[in-house]
Amino acid sequence: MAYQLDADRLATLLRAKRAGRGLRDIADEIGEVSPSTLSRVENGKAPDLTTFLLICDWLQVAPDELLRKEEDTTGKEINPLEEVALLLRSNKNLDAATAKTLATVIKAAYQSLTGNPNTPESN
Repeated sequence: MAYQLDADRLATLLRAKRAGRGLRDIADEIGEVSPSTLSRVENGKAPDLTTFLLICDWLQVAPDELLRKEEDTTGKEINPLEEVALLLRSNKNLDAATAKTLATVIKAAYQSLTGNPNTPESN
């Protein structure tokens, strides 16, 4: 079974956590990653495995959350609730418990407002 990196999601999470800070500062914070490499990742290029793992560690996101089965990558939209949860977990201003609580509240609000007890399906 083949897996593929969701480079667009990785780029989105990296930009969101960077929040306008300079690439040099982020590269120094991550360690062993150059600013130019971060720029390429933000532009949707897949990093090498070592860099990918370093970025995932910095984002506080499990690497498998950014991998998809190859057949699942074409024509699929990202589940918005999953995306929110990933963004909350990658936010350096939130501890893990707070991020999880916020994600749960957002999910409950979504389900209540849409009248849908299930989370949205990826298309």
